[in-house]
Amino acid sequence: MNRLLLLTLATLALGGCASPLHLQYDYGRAYTAAIVTQADLTRPSVANSQYSLYGTEAEAIRLQVKEKTTDEEKTTSELSLEH
Repeated sequence: MNRLLLLTLATLALGGCASPLHLQYDYGRAYTAAIVTQADLTRPSVANSQYSLYGTEAEAIRLQVKEKTTDEEKTTSELSLEH
C-alpha cells in the first residue's frame, strides 16, 4: 500500500512539473482579456453610467482643456554652452 501511495505521489509530482507553464500562459491570456475588456468604453456598463455635463462644471472643464491644449511651448534652447 505504501509503495502504491509513493508511486502515485511521484507520478503526480512529475506530471505536475509542466503545469506552471500552462498556468502562466492562462494567467497572461486572462489578464490581457481583462485589460482589453476594461479599456472598451463602449461596453454597456460604461455606456449606461455616462452622463452629460452641463452648466458651470462643464464650462470650467472646457476652459481648462482649451488652456492646456493651446499652450505654446518655448522655442528657445535652455542648453548652456559655457564650460
